[in-house]
Amino acid sequence: MGSHRAGRASTRAPHSLTFLPLHMNQSAPRHSTKGLGWPVFLAGFIPGLLHFRMGQANRGAMALASCAVLFFAGFAFLGDRLFWWALVAPDEKSTWLAWVAHYLPLLNLPEMFNLPCTAIGTISSWDISFTGQRAWRLPRDFEHVAGWLTAASGMLATFWAADAQWQLTWRRDGAGAPCRPNVNPGLAAGLSWLVPGLGHVRAGQKDKGMLMGGAVLIVFALGLLFSQGHGCDRSVASVWWMGQNLCGVGTLFAALVTAPMQMLGPDGFPPLYDVGLVLCTVAGLMNLVVMVDAYTVAERSAFLREAPVAGGAA
Repeated sequence: MGSHRAGRASTRAPHSLTFLPLHMNQSAPRHSTKGLGWPVFLAGFIPGLLHFRMGQANRGAMALASCAVLFFAGFAFLGDRLFWWALVAPDEKSTWLAWVAHYLPLLNLPEMFNLPCTAIGTISSWDISFTGQRAWRLPRDFEHVAGWLTAASGMLATFWAADAQWQLTWRRDGAGAPCRPNVNPGLAAGLSWLVPGLGHVRAGQKDKGMLMGGAVLIVFALGLLFSQGHGCDRSVASVWWMGQNLCGVGTLFAALVTAPMQMLGPDGFPPLYDVGLVLCTVAGLMNLVVMVDAYTVAERSAFLREAPVAGGAA
């Protein structure tokens, strides 16, 4: 029987190769499946902190500066109007919630991921008096684009945190790996937020990226079509917009083109407004899956190696 197996093995191509996970190479370090812990997760809310801790001062400064520029470019127009878009609007009666929202602003998504800048904004202009809350409701010039900028600062902070997470993972598990990933996983996720599917294209999966990205954009476009452009409008449906913002290019287009338009229809809303609202939100949630997958694809490309098939020549 042994000779029979040997005979079968000899018929294989002598240089047949396949891709195997790096941890299957016994001479290479085992790729850990454990996370990096709560301290790393919490430090990610402060842009650049993890990079500074790793000794990457320039990268950390770039992370902090880029997030700050985006936030305050938008906040200069919004001011305390931003607080009206919070997940929960605290008032004078909810003392503990107002205190938390004032000094630890966790109610504005996705701005809360850029915690230092959001905290500076709330501490500098927070007013929960009756007069102050009336001011929150007043529209501001360029508020649609400004709201996109402050939100983009929070999204950018998450991608910088993902970049730091990846670099920590690489330091822990990447010794002896034959190559680096096709693209930085944090960058792949960020590109897929800005243009759905672009992260997959950069990671080497062009067809998959175009298919997934096209599906997201089609659903988002249908949402705008059914709602006559108002299915994605932060000033009208800010809670729904938190999900819609996960499709970056879609919300940017809405902020620049469709959201500022005047609403037409019974009671001010288009007849199929609710359908459009849901579709735009679904598109954002779909793109969350695309972003996570883009990160995983880019990460996995670093932990693959070429290895001879059993029975083939080395």
